Amino acid sequence: MSDYQYPLTEQNIVINVYPVELVNVKRLIVEEEQVGPATEEILRKSANNWSKAMSIGMERELSLALKLAGSERDSHQIIFNNDGLINEFSHLKTVEDIEAFSQKYGLLGVNPPDSEQVNSKSTLVWATLQPYFIYNTYGFSVFEPIDLWFWHINEVRQILKLYDVVRKDSSDDRVDDLIEIKEHSGRFGSLAEDRTTMDRYFVYWTEGELILMLPKDMEERSMLEIGQYTLSKVLASHISGGIHLGVGELIRNPSTKGFKVSERRYTPYLLAAIYYDLWQKINDDKNIFICGNKSCGLPFIKSRRKKYCSDACKQEAYRERKRKGSDTL
Repeated sequence: MSDYQYPLTEQNIVINVYPVELVNVKRLIVEEEQVGPATEEILRKSANNWSKAMSIGMERELSLALKLAGSERDSHQIIFNNDGLINEFSHLKTVEDIEAFSQKYGLLGVNPPDSEQVNSKSTLVWATLQPYFIYNTYGFSVFEPIDLWFWHINEVRQILKLYDVVRKDSSDDRVDDLIEIKEHSGRFGSLAEDRTTMDRYFVYWTEGELILMLPKDMEERSMLEIGQYTLSKVLASHISGGIHLGVGELIRNPSTKGFKVSERRYTPYLLAAIYYDLWQKINDDKNIFICGNKSCGLPFIKSRRKKYCSDACKQEAYRERKRKGSDTL
């Protein structure tokens, strides 16, 4: 296993992390970067393709980004444990929070859109330049827009909220607050010769982002069942292609003279480690709570008797109680 892999089945493993820094894209001069000729070319291409993709697909200007700030010799060591990573990631609120997190753990590991895609003149290709397509491709990265980070932070929060609702066997109304069904007419099918024009139903976050196309056998199910299906599929899609299975220890059985090989899971992508931690928390049937700080209100996975998602929220809520107490005097 490379030093640059994030271990998922061991605890407190020392790994190396490349240095990262926040940049204003307009002031970025690639030629002045000390990352080596090969990485310099990847950086130039990444910045260019992300800029084109966002301006065409989302009509947004690329302004702030995180980028690789050095070579392997500049890397730093951390003790990595993915347990609890999901809480830390989902509560990043500001650009400064994201910058600090990335400097500790590294870049997420999302490939930039390819040149053929962003330089195409086809409106059908341009339609794929949306977050749910271009923000979900794992790969070695040296440059990532801040928008990409905020999108995944929000995605994780939405998944946590959906898990909380469907885990408690809630009413359809509560599920409706998080996801909605929209009907589209088009040509659907795995093979071109099998495609006919038909109506199909798609699941969206109520905030507007597409999640998935609903299978035919799910169309008549309750919203609770659709919510449970959506939760499992959206998590699986975020983990797919990101988790690798390796060989751990050889365990011998002296009595039978047999042996077995333990599994070792790892990932080269920080983002996959984050979603894998979320996957584990859900499989462990962890409780979701809403932060007791009213100005926060974010979901978090509770440990012990915590009422707040962070010490900062705990202190803010305490100050608010004191302020209200003094106002009533």
